Amino acid sequence: MNVGPSAGVAQARERRHLVGGLFVAVERRGPAALTEEDVIAAAGPAGGAFHEHFRDLDECFDFACEAALDILLGPMVAAWSVPRRRPERLGAALAALLGALAAQRRLAELCLLHSPVRQGDRRTYERVVDSLAELLVDVRRPLAAPEAPSAAGEQLLARGAVGLIAARLREGGADLEELRPRLLALLLPALELDATD
Repeated sequence: MNVGPSAGVAQARERRHLVGGLFVAVERRGPAALTEEDVIAAAGPAGGAFHEHFRDLDECFDFACEAALDILLGPMVAAWSVPRRRPERLGAALAALLGALAAQRRLAELCLLHSPVRQGDRRTYERVVDSLAELLVDVRRPLAAPEAPSAAGEQLLARGAVGLIAARLREGGADLEELRPRLLALLLPALELDATD
């Protein structure tokens, strides 16, 4: 068995084709009706290698979602890590997330629209919510005010924000980046922040 560098490149290429087939098949059939055969047919010649890479359709779907999340959430985390005042950091992080979602609409739809239909535990959607909630906890951390929301409160705020984003995607995803002021208007007062913080 050849496991050298060229074999690794070929395997990665086959896996990419299979994930591409998954995207095509989801668009054609929807996430609920999706079958392995749909993915294999849409992947073309790479489809024959499906079981060399994935145990089943759920593993393929989860792999695609994990890869998509890395692409979609990375810009938000990077923007948050730049030192600034908290409202500016939050605004920059939201702008980065919305920009990534707008630039990678198929990935955004996979994670926020299709994964809740396919995954019983909604783990991909929940990871987006959890990532935003963690950022909101960091926003609040320096606050000493007893009125600051609890971690459960930040989870609810994140869920609301992600719900607004998913609703915009469901409506066609036009002007996703224009949600930023609306999200800030939702989050800043709830986090007891104003522009001077």
